[in-house]
Amino acid sequence: MKKTGYYMLYLAYCAVNEIKPDLSKISEIDMEELYNISQFHNITSMICMALESGGIKVSQKWIEAKYKAIRKNILLDTEREKIFEFMDKNGIWHMQLKGAILKDMYPRIGMRQMSDNDILYDSSFQQQLNEYMKQNGYTYEKAERTYPDVYMKPPVYNYEMHTSLFTYKNKFYDYYIDIKSKLIKDNNSPYEYNFTDEDFYIYITAHEYKHYSNNGTGIRSLLDCFVYIKEKKNLNWDYINGEFKKLGIQDFEYKTRILAEKIFKDFSIDKLSDDEKEMLKYYLYSGTYGTFNNSIKNRKQNMNADTKSKYILKRIFPDMEFYRIYYPFFYRHKILLPIGWTYRLIRALIFRRKKIINEMKVVENLMNSD
Repeated sequence: MKKTGYYMLYLAYCAVNEIKPDLSKISEIDMEELYNISQFHNITSMICMALESGGIKVSQKWIEAKYKAIRKNILLDTEREKIFEFMDKNGIWHMQLKGAILKDMYPRIGMRQMSDNDILYDSSFQQQLNEYMKQNGYTYEKAERTYPDVYMKPPVYNYEMHTSLFTYKNKFYDYYIDIKSKLIKDNNSPYEYNFTDEDFYIYITAHEYKHYSNNGTGIRSLLDCFVYIKEKKNLNWDYINGEFKKLGIQDFEYKTRILAEKIFKDFSIDKLSDDEKEMLKYYLYSGTYGTFNNSIKNRKQNMNADTKSKYILKRIFPDMEFYRIYYPFFYRHKILLPIGWTYRLIRALIFRRKKIINEMKVVENLMNSD
């Protein structure tokens, strides 16, 4: 592991445990490199707070990142309350997701940076919500097929509105298809719902696995795992492990949780096994939103494509589950599938030519390295 990555993990450990960093452990720190890797993992505010607690003078861009995170957390919370008030008045059930809840478990406001807020809501009110958001100054990015609708407004407002938790080709989609059965009503609103503590942990772990097994995910995911387990000390692990077994991610959750604890509970990185070191390396090189190379590598493995020609064929002619989710018309009218294949290919060549070229380069490199 590069020294800067080690320093970032140590400072994150200090931040979430409210420990003053030992300056002797970061004596050779490169502040510019540390800033860049912290940005890559979207934990710049946290690292800034740790540096300041150790009496280390930071440049203006560190300060700006910290105050931007604090301000954004406050503004997103305030605006979300207005959106929820609209939903309550119109009988729309809704629920906060992921970071909007996790951020309040970190020791200080702004320590857990937010890019957006994710909200799950009743899909039958999609049009009404769209009208409300646009009337209140939001620009609208229509969801592509089944992905969440995105609403944005200056200066920092960004809401991803979900009508389902998962979409394509995994057990998670079926597991959460009857989502209301897993929710409990909030005491303060007749239309706001929450997960139980156990089900919230199951969901954030399943969500992390989705990213981990596709593009990859970064250090903030490990921090979320550690902070949540630290906060929720009386979880029903028999229930949790039983649900993870159903989802096929029991081993992933255990390895992730142990890795998070070894890093952020007592900072015992020197005691990591070889497998844990490889897992940590994957997190470190993935960043918050993963990488294109990770995406292609994981897709190749999932396809079981051991040659470039097999990979290309499976990309052009995906299985029917792909069409069920992304192109339901062709799924329902299978006799027209050849038109679907042609449509996808022409559309990709017109609108995604550069991405396809890059994808083929990555595939070529992966095949040569195997």
